[in-house]
Amino acid sequence: MPSSSILLQEPGLQIVRLAGTPTAMGQAHGRLLGSQISRLRREFLRYLGRLSLGLGALPLYLLICLMAWRFRPFLPAPLWEEMQALAQGAGVHSSFILFINVLDDLLNNIPRCSTFVAPLRNSGPGTFILGRNLDYPLFAEIMCRYNTVLVFFPTEGEALMSVAWPGYIGVCTGLNRSQVALGQLTAATTDVSLAGVPAGLRNRLALQQHGTVLEVAARIASLPGTLGANLLLVAPREALLLEVSARQRRVRVPQDGVLTATNHYQSPGMQAWRGPAFRRPPLSPLDNYCFSTDYSLRRDQRLRELLSSASLDIPRAQEILGDPLIANPCDINSIIIDPAAGEVYLAQGLELPVSRQGRFRCLSGLFGPEVRVS
Repeated sequence: MPSSSILLQEPGLQIVRLAGTPTAMGQAHGRLLGSQISRLRREFLRYLGRLSLGLGALPLYLLICLMAWRFRPFLPAPLWEEMQALAQGAGVHSSFILFINVLDDLLNNIPRCSTFVAPLRNSGPGTFILGRNLDYPLFAEIMCRYNTVLVFFPTEGEALMSVAWPGYIGVCTGLNRSQVALGQLTAATTDVSLAGVPAGLRNRLALQQHGTVLEVAARIASLPGTLGANLLLVAPREALLLEVSARQRRVRVPQDGVLTATNHYQSPGMQAWRGPAFRRPPLSPLDNYCFSTDYSLRRDQRLRELLSSASLDIPRAQEILGDPLIANPCDINSIIIDPAAGEVYLAQGLELPVSRQGRFRCLSGLFGPEVRVS
């Protein structure tokens, strides 16, 4: 088994390998990225201080950490073990690591994202790639600086990678060694709960323990949820979209080889649980329209138009993600995954949106002895 180490560390892109037991991976994660985790904590406290109306950040911080502990009974034991070791290695309290990993579940659907699955040109029938932007309405400048590819080699289960940030052990965008890729987007819903497995951790568990699209989808669907999400699951020859809320599950399959998703449900069976537009977080640089249902509908329509206009290759996929009607000023991640080739294309940049301002880097050999970056 490889040893834990930093394989690449540049502004806007770092690659970190973590190997061993949950405790070993967590301690290495905290030790290697502890200074960055502390920086993220300071940024968060600074944000809370601006909201506190002169009372200081600490009361709000303690309240939020206390709320995060509501999820503690629903955390998979190995992942909680990893988080505790991570906190110890980074020299921060485990409450902050827990908070990082349940933030979206706690605040209910903050991110704004656009994702598609489509077949590559000249690659044989049904050879799919996944493309996605992850748009986060707060802390965008520091988050794009700390974009981190975490490559996990657990002692039990599948090796997998997650495009994330220091301190986050879940998966919003990832790929396992069995060539199953995942992209999660939140979806507005009325069916939310604090009594479920946090979404990113549920995705991590499924990718780490299962090796096919159907198995990963079944595992995610079997666990109690927290929020609304659209989950694209892709392998070289199969793809599906799982629409979930805290208690409901529906599946969409490709139409003419294409699946698209933004931040609303599309399947008829989920319309009864479709929620109102998201609220704009305080101090977000995005305007109110970026949180509207119309904005989600418009981005999805634009994705469909662009995917129908020409056959798809990697440069074309990059252009689609950078389209002015798809990207927004808080686009901090822009990623293309080719499961068949085992390649990940990640936009590296310190100017937003990274899908337009960044330079796509090709990462290959992620699960081999040597990661290649070009």
